[in-house]
Amino acid sequence: MEETRSRRKRGRPLPPVGCSSFNRTVFPLLLAAAATSSSSSASSDLQNPHARFILRRFLRARLALLTTRTPPCSSPCALERLLPEGLLTLFPVLLTSRWPSVAALGAEVVGAAALYSLEANEMMASDEGVVKGLVRALGSKSRRILAKTSAISAVHHSMEKGSDVCSNRRPVEEKIVALVLDVMVILINTSTEILLNMIPRDLVNRSLPLLQELWKKIRGASIPRNWGRCLHFTEYDLASTIFRLSMKQANPATCEIDKIRISIFGNEISNFENFMLKYWENSPFLLSGSSNILEKDNAVFSSLVHSLNPTSTDDVLDSILMELVSCPPLASDELDINCFMNEMNSSLGSPLIYGQDIRVLKARELMAESFKNYVKKEVHFFENGMHKVFIDGDNAQKCKEAFQNGFTVALRGMEFRFAKVAAIAKGLEVLFGQPSVGANLYLTPPGSQGLAHHYDDHCVFVWQLFGQKHWTISYSPTSVLPRLYEPLSSFPCLESEKGGGLQLTLNEGDILYIPRGYPHEAHTNTDASESRNNMSSGFSLHLTLSIEVEPPFEWEGFAHVALHCWHEKEKELSDSITSSEARTMRILCVFLLHVAIRLTANCNPIFRKACLVAAKLGSAEVLDEPHSETLMLSQKATFWNIMNIIRNSSNFMEVYKIVAVIQESNDDSLQWMRWLRHLPQDGADDAKIDFSNLLRMWDKLVEFKGNGELKDEFFKTKSKFCRCVVYEDACKMFHMLLERYRRTRRQINRKLEQTELPECLGCLGSG
Repeated sequence: MEETRSRRKRGRPLPPVGCSSFNRTVFPLLLAAAATSSSSSASSDLQNPHARFILRRFLRARLALLTTRTPPCSSPCALERLLPEGLLTLFPVLLTSRWPSVAALGAEVVGAAALYSLEANEMMASDEGVVKGLVRALGSKSRRILAKTSAISAVHHSMEKGSDVCSNRRPVEEKIVALVLDVMVILINTSTEILLNMIPRDLVNRSLPLLQELWKKIRGASIPRNWGRCLHFTEYDLASTIFRLSMKQANPATCEIDKIRISIFGNEISNFENFMLKYWENSPFLLSGSSNILEKDNAVFSSLVHSLNPTSTDDVLDSILMELVSCPPLASDELDINCFMNEMNSSLGSPLIYGQDIRVLKARELMAESFKNYVKKEVHFFENGMHKVFIDGDNAQKCKEAFQNGFTVALRGMEFRFAKVAAIAKGLEVLFGQPSVGANLYLTPPGSQGLAHHYDDHCVFVWQLFGQKHWTISYSPTSVLPRLYEPLSSFPCLESEKGGGLQLTLNEGDILYIPRGYPHEAHTNTDASESRNNMSSGFSLHLTLSIEVEPPFEWEGFAHVALHCWHEKEKELSDSITSSEARTMRILCVFLLHVAIRLTANCNPIFRKACLVAAKLGSAEVLDEPHSETLMLSQKATFWNIMNIIRNSSNFMEVYKIVAVIQESNDDSLQWMRWLRHLPQDGADDAKIDFSNLLRMWDKLVEFKGNGELKDEFFKTKSKFCRCVVYEDACKMFHMLLERYRRTRRQINRKLEQTELPECLGCLGSG
């Protein structure tokens, strides 16, 4: 008795009773209570008023046992004690109980049992009554049941036992498996990330190949007709399920950063340091044949070239147009994977979407009224209008015909579609200390030009894979670098800057670096009348690797991070001794100082440059010091230069008026600060800045209007920040933010890879 009280006091579940004891004492009681729960008669509650209490009490206790006990390695006896045969016979009744709380608890127990071990999972999945009961429970559209039973999502795998999902079965078996798949898709697609993480990884690893196989058959219309009648979900629903389950997958192997650096810049570390200090964001640079230097050593670049072995452009286009799926874009400041899923759920697994995934275009000479002469403008083969254009069927054939008529096919998102490209992109992320690297593929016919004279808002490495292409790179019209996602209209006109510049031809293996903001164009030289079915007759295939500098990872972003770190430290030191009014004034001054930094950055080029404090020369396993001392000293000097600029600028009245104008016009100009919400803030709510709705700060500013102390406090705050900020604190927070961005992007990358076909590029090689 004392032992029982002690266990209850400590909150530990009681051990399960033996099977014989359960069948002799517990089972009859539960059976009677369950019979009451399934009765539709209102008088049954009066006949047995304790039935609901008994069932709920028992199910809670069983749920506690399943969720708190460590699964045995090989103990069928222990499993039988947890899930006796009598209990299994009751599950169908409990799952369809007229009492919602009992049905929900029953579903929770089934889900917990499915997660307890593979043996328990098989017990749940192989019991036809349990499966049907769960499906009927879901038919009630009870959101609570739906959410609480998400753990059962993987039970189908034990029924398959590694065989073909659509293998020949008896009609009854087909219906059961189809029901399980329907349930699984519903549950997975409505589950939270926390619930999905409860599913054992080995179970996911065994389930995903089966789901991918089924998805391919549904998408390719090769699923048997009888199966098509049994399944009630679409290919997009199944793609979403695969996407969510892949969260449990281990990270794909990342290409070694040392091989990436050596493949591009050579063996000497000083080569990379020299590039970063002299050319990065300053000037174009040609690395002639750099990707071939380690060909004998089978470096990652040469292995990718060897895998890209197209025999004809038709083969390449068939692989691109017919086998790939859409890769939805991710908002720059989105770190919530569930928000991304909710927004993009309907487009997952869809064919390529024109404009988003693929473009078919060429540059034509058209009359420009403003210049009184002919200029090249981009002409798209498909109208990029209000309705989405999917590249499948007839549209895929039209793309091939367009290519034969001189149009370039441009495919974005190669880092999601091809494992070797993904490995190179991840290596460049680490090398340059940025959250992501994009990769686009361009296939251009002979004697043609795809993109017109343009500049990019990101730095690019152009890698010539096959053929040749002639490039013209103009001088940058301004020293101010374009920001990522910045409107093109805010940058100087390109047409007036076409004179002069760099002329060069890229051969196979050459890599060309073009900084953001440098206008450029490229074309193939071969006569268009030559055969277009031979890769050696003038076609060009090149890969563009884009170093995308997100707003938080420019020097302006680092200045905001530094201000945030300093403010958090100030709160720790002064919150206990300052008044509420003083705290509010300090928060307003910090908010205004964030705006002041933005205003200063708009007119000072140094703020727009990429912050490289997280850049690495290589892996710690190869190098004693993975960071470049020369580069790090340069970064620290840049930081203190920026602090001096902030100290000597940032006028209070100018900042105040800007905020006032934004508030009065209900403008969204402060949306660029939303990414700051990802930085942790301590203290009470009234001591935090709401970066999700910054216009609320205006109400507090109005309260202090005419208060001369606010202006004085602003200058004191600015001076103290620039004088006392700790560079190392900002670096630490910067690294934490960078890892959050990378984690989200790698999650999405990993999931999108799961919705591609394994032979994702056909003749272009397998990932």
